[in-house]
Amino acid sequence: MSLKHNLESLRREMARLQEAVSALHVTVTEDKPARGAAVLVDHLDNLVTDLSGTLEEADALVAQALRDLQPNGPLDRARATLRDLHELINRFTASFGDELAAHDPIAQLLEMGRERGREWREWSQVAKTAIERCAPHLRGTSTALMECWSELAGCLARNSVSVQSTNIGQQITVRDDPLEMAGKVT
Repeated sequence: MSLKHNLESLRREMARLQEAVSALHVTVTEDKPARGAAVLVDHLDNLVTDLSGTLEEADALVAQALRDLQPNGPLDRARATLRDLHELINRFTASFGDELAAHDPIAQLLEMGRERGREWREWSQVAKTAIERCAPHLRGTSTALMECWSELAGCLARNSVSVQSTNIGQQITVRDDPLEMAGKVT
């Protein structure tokens, strides 16, 4: 496969995740019961909006990487873009896992539904299901991101050594810059 193919696959996986997050946003904002307001709903709305924004940023990075990618061209930009993309996906994953899909937020959501009556109880179950539907797409996005890293590492490794035969013997050249995959450690 090629890095371009893997980036396109990543973009498709992120689009599926964005669809699931958008469906969750509709559930949280438009499908909630009409009577009564809840701080928890406002918090969910803000969190889902932030998650959606993070995915939009990530999609823009993938689009930029696809535009910058040139056959047999330098991979420094792709490496930097992939690193930035990985940070965004990590931020999304942390927010989703810690603030949305973890046991405590789900328990609070269901408790609020039980306390407020049948209409809120049904809505909280639908919201919980919408949250759960995001998880497989997040795993797919993470897997596609790892495929991109793997392909980039393969491309960098292929471009790091060149062997030329001459009439005197062989000349072996190794790249001067070390392979830097995850950025500098601080």
